Amino acid sequence: MPLYVTDTPPGRATFEADRAAEPDLQTDTITIPIKLCNLPPFNGIAAKVLALTSDPEIDLQQVSLLIEGDPAFAAEILFLANSSLFGFQSRMHVLHHAIAILGLDRVKTLAVTVAMRGFLGNRSPLVHQCWRHSAACALVCEQISSWYDFSAQRAYTVGIMHDIGRLGLLKSYPQESALVLGGDYQEAREVLDAECKALGVDHGCAGAWLIDNWGLPEAFSEVCEHHHDAPRRNDSAILRLVRAACGIAEAIGFPAVKCRRQLSYLEAASALAPRLGRKAIPPEEELRAVVTARLAAFER
Repeated sequence: MPLYVTDTPPGRATFEADRAAEPDLQTDTITIPIKLCNLPPFNGIAAKVLALTSDPEIDLQQVSLLIEGDPAFAAEILFLANSSLFGFQSRMHVLHHAIAILGLDRVKTLAVTVAMRGFLGNRSPLVHQCWRHSAACALVCEQISSWYDFSAQRAYTVGIMHDIGRLGLLKSYPQESALVLGGDYQEAREVLDAECKALGVDHGCAGAWLIDNWGLPEAFSEVCEHHHDAPRRNDSAILRLVRAACGIAEAIGFPAVKCRRQLSYLEAASALAPRLGRKAIPPEEELRAVVTARLAAFER
């Protein structure tokens, strides 16, 4: 959706989302805090990897040359490729060899993960807590992706970006965001209301704005903006997947914000019911153990 950004006093920026697809051509205006607009752009190498890997004619050599153009980024790719996060059996020491083994989809997940780690920088306890939720959601997305007919790698990539708005607000407004995240809430909707009151925008809208401003794929924007919304008939499959994974990640012990009314695992996993067929819901303890073990790769 097209975005138009202008500076407006007192210290805020406004963007208008032109909903041309709607018959009445209404325009929604949302105020974005100016410090959020001043965050550094998403890692250019990762953005180019996302663009390149969407091209069915791309070859591995092009991707390898792109990543090798940033030695620090390439080193992080190799570090994560050899970590417990992805669990590959043999160690990889040369980038183009790793790309050939991993494939383009897995390289995409690695690139986005490295970019997210770089975006976060030095993590406060609250940033770390929110990052663990994002990573846990991505890992749950990977685990349940087959029920939504998505590749595990694509599901992971969208899942890890779903709360980029919350992380962006934490980086740009740490004090205000800390007060919001430390509040006493009955349920998640109250957190969104508190964000709007303190910052003028909730993290869903903030995330959608960041994704659009960074020129990342539209699917990321939809998931950021609507993953806390009540389910609707016309929701995309990827939005349904991430919404389910977000709830499951919270239920197994990785919430971004602790609420008194937390869904149980079975309540959160009930979102999978229409997709299960004859399959059983993954056992709670088993899923928690898998996610916990793989999150260890993020803790260095």
